[in-house]
Amino acid sequence: MEETRTTAGTRQHRESVHRSESHKRAILIVIAGILLMLAALPAAAVDAEGSTTNPTAIVADYTVIPSVLMPGDQGTATLVIKNTAQSASVKENTGIASGGTFANTKSTDINIYLENVHLEGNGIEVLTKDFDRIGELGPGQSVPVTFVIRAPSKSGIYFPEAWIDVRNGRSTRYPLTVNVNTDISSQKKPALSVSQSLPDRVAPGDDCTAGITITNTGLLRASDITMVVNSTTKSLVLTSPGRHYFEHLDPGEEANLTLRFATDKNTPIGIDPVTLSITYRTPDGSTERQAETLGIPVKGKAEMALKSFSTDPVRPVPGSPFTMILRVENTGTDQATSVHATLDSPFTGTKTAFIGSVDKNSDAPAIFYLQATKDGSVPVNLTISYSDDFGTHTITDDAVVTTTPSSGLVPFASAVLALCILAGGAYWYLRIRPGKKNDR
Repeated sequence: MEETRTTAGTRQHRESVHRSESHKRAILIVIAGILLMLAALPAAAVDAEGSTTNPTAIVADYTVIPSVLMPGDQGTATLVIKNTAQSASVKENTGIASGGTFANTKSTDINIYLENVHLEGNGIEVLTKDFDRIGELGPGQSVPVTFVIRAPSKSGIYFPEAWIDVRNGRSTRYPLTVNVNTDISSQKKPALSVSQSLPDRVAPGDDCTAGITITNTGLLRASDITMVVNSTTKSLVLTSPGRHYFEHLDPGEEANLTLRFATDKNTPIGIDPVTLSITYRTPDGSTERQAETLGIPVKGKAEMALKSFSTDPVRPVPGSPFTMILRVENTGTDQATSVHATLDSPFTGTKTAFIGSVDKNSDAPAIFYLQATKDGSVPVNLTISYSDDFGTHTITDDAVVTTTPSSGLVPFASAVLALCILAGGAYWYLRIRPGKKNDR
């Protein structure tokens, strides 16, 4: 009996093991079949695996104006909010090729939506409300957001915090630094200051000079200093070198140079700009650039001259009135004002004529009403005074007025001439007449 039970138990154990192995083989066959079916799927089948890069926003930069607030003063804090990545996208992988790789990959850019931007004061009073629903921000894009703030009554360093909420994304918290009437030591570095010495005024057509002084007002040496001079006005020409180089300037050291310019008659009236482009290296090897502007003051200058001189009548008669007409011309580059002419002569009458203003490239008359007092060639002296931006000027010129003898002398001369003719006729008749001897 014992032997029969043992044989039966052994048989049952073997059948149980056989069934277990059969189940394992069936499971392996099913898995292999599934793998074969997946391998046989067409390329259009979509793999369940996909990858998504969720973008968010950051504060790329911020600016507080003014950089140092006085207690109770108002200012602005501007945040530059930027997408976190240059390419935020969602990826779809389709089709399984041989070797387990994907046949097609589709990449679609997605934007972030700025839901809310809030500035938590933390001791700073924020006068601007939150910015709600600013809108979408594409991959790599940025947008500025400005808050109006007021400093507290107590000096110190404050750290307001920017809260940025992104729809379906991660929120951002970013601290700012606001200085309220506090001295903070800054990083030591060089700083170049440019001072200039300019002429008070330059007339078109004249040459001029400008003195330049470059001073290192910083705390460290500035090296490889280059200055390039460029006039923005074509008729204002630089006649000295336009590029200057200095090996270095230590703190407190300065360099002086002189720039020379030439102008022509067409140089515009006003402040003509000349740009100075300066570059230099700092001790850490970085290059700094700054631009300065020279304003050359160009002011017009009047130039008066006597254009013509005439009298009416052309040959005055002594004792009779006549008119003297002068025409004065402005050949300068600006208007002449307070123009008047003065006559110095033995004639009686008006000796001063007020003209007023004369524009450039124009002329105007000066009229004198005179009385001829003597005959012959009478010299006269003319003086013209005028004013412009350069002050008051005077020019002089000379002229000659020729008069004819008075009309009372004409009959006397005619009578003398008539008597001479009569005497000659009588002498011819009484002495020389042909046939006079024969008559006797």
